Amino acid sequence: MRPQRERNLIARFWWLGGIGGLLLGSGLATLLHGSHLKEAGDNIWFWVSTGGFALIMTGIGLIGHANRFRTLADVHQLLRERDENSKSI
Repeated sequence: MRPQRERNLIARFWWLGGIGGLLLGSGLATLLHGSHLKEAGDNIWFWVSTGGFALIMTGIGLIGHANRFRTLADVHQLLRERDENSKSI
């Protein structure tokens, strides 16, 4: 059974990774919509595409931040296993 600290880190990993993936996908769709608006000659295409790009970058940032929490959880697990092995010797 994992300690509460590891479970919290893994929960943060899943939440931030999921939200980051959602924002990344939404940003790609918005960016593509902006390119269609440009082809149609609509003047608002620049702002739609800029918003899509911002969503993409935010999603990538959240995925990277989620990776940090997963790494911290793995380090905590390795340290816990090392402590358990040193106690059994």
